[in-house]
Amino acid sequence: MHHLKKTILTAALAALLTTPIVTTSQLTPFEPVSSTTAAAKTVSRKTVTKAIKSTPDLNPTSKVRHFATKIYVAYYALFNKNYNVERMSKPGVFKHHQATIYIPSDQLKKSGFVTAAMKNWNTALGTTVFRLGTAKNHTITVALKQGPTSGNNSWDGYYKTNKVYVNSLLSSNADYVPAVYEDLTGQKMASADDPSSTTYYEQYQKYWTAVITHELGHSLGLDHTPYANDMMASEFESASSDFKYSWNNYKDKQASFAILTDQLSTRDINRAKLTKIIGYW
Repeated sequence: MHHLKKTILTAALAALLTTPIVTTSQLTPFEPVSSTTAAAKTVSRKTVTKAIKSTPDLNPTSKVRHFATKIYVAYYALFNKNYNVERMSKPGVFKHHQATIYIPSDQLKKSGFVTAAMKNWNTALGTTVFRLGTAKNHTITVALKQGPTSGNNSWDGYYKTNKVYVNSLLSSNADYVPAVYEDLTGQKMASADDPSSTTYYEQYQKYWTAVITHELGHSLGLDHTPYANDMMASEFESASSDFKYSWNNYKDKQASFAILTDQLSTRDINRAKLTKIIGYW
């Protein structure tokens, strides 16, 4: 969820950018599929907590990814809280750690956004997490959908249980990405006034690929972080059962914005590796 402050100078686009850019619907968290086998705790909570505290903020490095699987199942709530993760996909979306994606929109299919987003995660995790499917054989759908462009419910992408939606009214608005770019960086986007230029197209491509990459991150069980260079960044968030703390601004304001660079961070990748171990994908 990428929240933007109300600093847009272009009055015509102000309404578009006073609300979250990327959001996900609130879901009832699922417990790990194998939670009923978690009775045997061969490692103490104190030991797990100590390992968690030894890692960087919200970044489950190898220091916490070496326990037996049953330990993650037994203490899944502890890992959820400390790394902002939870089960977001309904059971069956991932089979043998893979999900199959169907793109019903020819327009979205031709754009290349979805396959590029799939490649982002597959390359980063070193395995085929997402692969293309068909109308009859798929577990996740990525589709265009008209959504609100102003007000508190505005979104440009969201994920719920096994569906990713991209707001067609924003993706087709030539002024939208330049406005987001300027709001985040304080600088005018190169070739912002020339949608037919290669420079404009490259930034447009990166942005919408990143939106879908972000939403697929939710399918893996990743909630938001306050770090702008994370693909899963959000400018503000309220603490809940699966959030380590609340925040109202990015912690790394001077960093590059992953939503603009289309680059997964080490934190994104490590969190995805953790959710695989817990059993969220």
